[in-house]
Amino acid sequence: MTEDQFRELLDRHGGDLERWPRATLREARRLLAQSVAAQAMLDELVAVELALTETDGDAAPPADLADRIFERAFGTRTVSSDALAPDAAPVPGTSRPV
Repeated sequence: MTEDQFRELLDRHGGDLERWPRATLREARRLLAQSVAAQAMLDELVAVELALTETDGDAAPPADLADRIFERAFGTRTVSSDALAPDAAPVPGTSRPV
């Protein structure tokens, strides 16, 4: 197995080698025993996976996150549909459903 093949398998199957197809495990482990670069690739991916799965149980994105991203990206102020009261006037240039 080459380092490029190993990276492709990492991208496809993740950093937990036990989840890889059995047919590739022996070659992957052999490469890991011989290649510092392969070890570094695995270490890097495992670190990223751990960082992505570590969350605070109460962590939720702020309600206005999408509006803030849109405003920053396009330089315009948006009004969330949740913020509109049923009797509020529509945003100019848009129509309200009847």
